[in-house]
Amino acid sequence: MTRNEAREILMQILYEMDATGSMDHETAARLTSERLTGNNRERGLNILNGIVDQLEQIDGKINEKSRSWKTSRMPKVDLAIMRLAVGEMMVDDQLPEAVAINEAVNLARKFSMEKSSRFVNGVLGAIVNSDE
Repeated sequence: MTRNEAREILMQILYEMDATGSMDHETAARLTSERLTGNNRERGLNILNGIVDQLEQIDGKINEKSRSWKTSRMPKVDLAIMRLAVGEMMVDDQLPEAVAINEAVNLARKFSMEKSSRFVNGVLGAIVNSDE
């Protein structure tokens, strides 16, 4: 399993956790153990646990930089993609921010609406620029 494949699965897990209202460590552990293998399982669980622990902070950053939609109203796929990207940047010091953003944009192109990739890119870029 490649890191890109693992990232797609993590986005799907985040979407599922949000849709079912189960953003917790137990659900993250169960779903990563069912769907990820090898090093991707450990890395994925670390990212998901970081997102669960800092969900309010992550959503606050997204809300602050999103001009048109707040997290409560934005498409859930876009929200899962942005949460994953911000979570990866927070947990993985070795991952360049530009790579995290690019991967998020690619996920938006693959799984979301036509305009979503620009939206995701704009919000994540604004978050990174404000953190510098």
